[in-house]
Amino acid sequence: MATTSLAELSTGMAMQIPTGATPLRGRLALPKSARGLVIIANGDGDHLYDDTNAYVAQHLFKSGFATLVVDLLTPNELVEDAESSELRFHQSLLASRLVRVTKWMQSPLIPADLEIGFFASGLCAGAALAAASVCPTVRAVVCRSARVDRVVSQLHRVQSEVLLLVGERDTAHLSANRGAFWLLPESAQLEVLPNAGHLLDEPDVLDHVAAEAERWFARTLQSKRTATRQGMRRISNSVRHSRCRVFPYIDSGVA
Repeated sequence: MATTSLAELSTGMAMQIPTGATPLRGRLALPKSARGLVIIANGDGDHLYDDTNAYVAQHLFKSGFATLVVDLLTPNELVEDAESSELRFHQSLLASRLVRVTKWMQSPLIPADLEIGFFASGLCAGAALAAASVCPTVRAVVCRSARVDRVVSQLHRVQSEVLLLVGERDTAHLSANRGAFWLLPESAQLEVLPNAGHLLDEPDVLDHVAAEAERWFARTLQSKRTATRQGMRRISNSVRHSRCRVFPYIDSGVA
């Protein structure tokens, strides 16, 4: 049986991810002592965001996060979608596949104490929010230029920490992102990037997107082991100062 070394994972390893009858292509990079796992979703037949998503993935990896860049459409589907543009709008398909990928990643391949976040752009960002609405183990979602119009009915169920990044000149989607912001948890944040367009792919803007994603995941993702130690330390200190208080045990493990 072939084994994979840590050195291979730290430089990125291509893989086929089983999601039922349709395996998906992904590339996993796992640094030592990862701060969390960020799943970066591609699913646009025109590949509008692929290169810039890869740039963000590289930035996050250099910042200490494990990353999985995954194509939510198969190569044949990408060819079909490039002609019809239909599959990219199939939000339930993309969301269900992202949920399956997330569950598959919660396996012996990845340390069990890593919290999981999503990074996605455009239509895939809407699918990521839909997936997070039914996947409570996803701690955080960063959306770039999100198309949220097709997932509005699911936003109130999202429990993850959400950051919406949208360009000031993205007149087609700025209003929708502002509307989505009010349907998300109170912890959500909306950042409008000055003088930026829809793709947020201008060099300075893209650097800002990557930095904001790093900041968001650094705040919201931490290892469960660390969280448990910190929680037990807080409980111990509180009990020492007030023996009358009762602290219920909160299970932060993955179901």
